[in-house]
Amino acid sequence: MATFYFIQFATNVAFVSVLIFIPLIAKDCGANSATIGALVAAYNGMLFLSSALFGRLADLKGGKVFILIGLFFSAVVFFSHRFVFNVPSLFLIRCLAGFAIGMFPAAILAAVYRRNSNIGAFTASGSLGWTVGSIVAGVIAVYKNLFLFSAICFFVSFFVALLFLKQENVRIKQPFFDTALFKKNWRIYLSFFLRHSGAFGIWTIFPLFLSQLGANKLWIGIIYGLNSLGQFFFMIYLGKVKSTKLIQMGLYFSIATFIAFGLCHTYKQILPFQLLLAFSWSCLYLGCLKYLMEHNKEHSSVAGIFNSLTGLAGIVGPLIGGLAGILGYPMVMFVAALMSIAGAFIKINP
Repeated sequence: MATFYFIQFATNVAFVSVLIFIPLIAKDCGANSATIGALVAAYNGMLFLSSALFGRLADLKGGKVFILIGLFFSAVVFFSHRFVFNVPSLFLIRCLAGFAIGMFPAAILAAVYRRNSNIGAFTASGSLGWTVGSIVAGVIAVYKNLFLFSAICFFVSFFVALLFLKQENVRIKQPFFDTALFKKNWRIYLSFFLRHSGAFGIWTIFPLFLSQLGANKLWIGIIYGLNSLGQFFFMIYLGKVKSTKLIQMGLYFSIATFIAFGLCHTYKQILPFQLLLAFSWSCLYLGCLKYLMEHNKEHSSVAGIFNSLTGLAGIVGPLIGGLAGILGYPMVMFVAALMSIAGAFIKINP
């Protein structure tokens, strides 16, 4: 289990340390708000395709090979961020990054669940990685050094997986395309998708919003880190709560958080609501994963679809956020709250 925890931690450190500053990097390359939204959507479109594809393949063929390929490819792609020099090259690299990042998480999550059904601590290790990655991003700040640091984290994860992961014999004999999985779990998928699409509208402009409120790069990293650090502690203790209850709490507290964001006037006012955000996301994310794992035997497939919805939300959310942003950044927050309300109306079967 320690190998999986390390990979989860290190890969989250790796991609978050770069992710936070992508909108600012794009702006430095001459991108406007609409182009930044399209960039985020392109990245998440590739994540959507990759997560669904490789999650399914992990169930049918075994997960280790896709974990190894994904980690190695991610290392190469994130190092390649060093060679971005304009908006088109940034689009290309971010599309490749989205595809690479989607290759391995579902296989890792399924393997962890089969060994220990309490996945709270595992997801918490990813949140700890977000915390460290956020703080490192703020401290290093120099983009090319961040890309090198990120690539090293992925390379180390690759070698750890190569040396210590064993090939599992768990394979499921089913058609590659199985629509029954969608029909069985659509309520979970839709409620999560609605909330996360609204959230992605926020994350697309969040560094710019914080900068407008007076935050420098270090404070942006700290604010992101506070969210993920809160997730680390919350997820450890929420693992034994009933999945449907977690989902409901996640949606309700998301509504409150997004409304609060829209009412903030300085970046320091954001700080306490980052902890509320951490609690809401911990509940929703962990609750959805628990429900899917408990009610399906195709663990990698349902986790892959779930992860792919993050990518799909990353396409829809920035488009919605871009339109709402015409009326100002606070309007993006209020639209996200409305979408979470819609998600809360979907009844999840116990």
